[in-house]
Amino acid sequence: MEGKETMGVFREDTQKRYDAACYAFSEAQNLTEVGKLTGIKKLGDKLNPSQPHKLSAFELKMITKATGDCTLINGMLLSLDMVAVRVNRDCEETTLAKRALLHSQNAGNLATEALENAGKTVLPRRKTQKLLDTCHAGIANLVLLANDLENRTSGVSPFLAMTTEFVMNNGAPGLA
Repeated sequence: MEGKETMGVFREDTQKRYDAACYAFSEAQNLTEVGKLTGIKKLGDKLNPSQPHKLSAFELKMITKATGDCTLINGMLLSLDMVAVRVNRDCEETTLAKRALLHSQNAGNLATEALENAGKTVLPRRKTQKLLDTCHAGIANLVLLANDLENRTSGVSPFLAMTTEFVMNNGAPGLA
């Protein structure tokens, strides 16, 4: 019996999160344009929780790809205790130092937002979405930073480069 109650709570929580994501997406995007881009009819109805029309998984993917807005997918994944982050792999290559500084900047922006809203028990949807966007930007940057580190420190090349650098800078006893 307890499993059914837990599943009911899960279903209600999941629906609330998805509904909030639908509202946030609807406020942030021009639904008419998104509908035209994706070929989805009745998009506004499908994002309205009080309407019987619902998005399919394929439509959700199409919307996310067309807009670059992960709000709907994040809303679904949060109920599973997961987070999705859009990683822009087409962005310019950046040094590790710059990535680390961008992380500090994102953390500072998040800290500023947290201080501005300290003590508030409820935040408006727009403020909540702004905080989430700041968090996701920080996470995406950290993913790129970790990816850069892995790419630069795996394989034989970094080892050879470090060895060459050591020999050139430190020399070998008796060869100087």
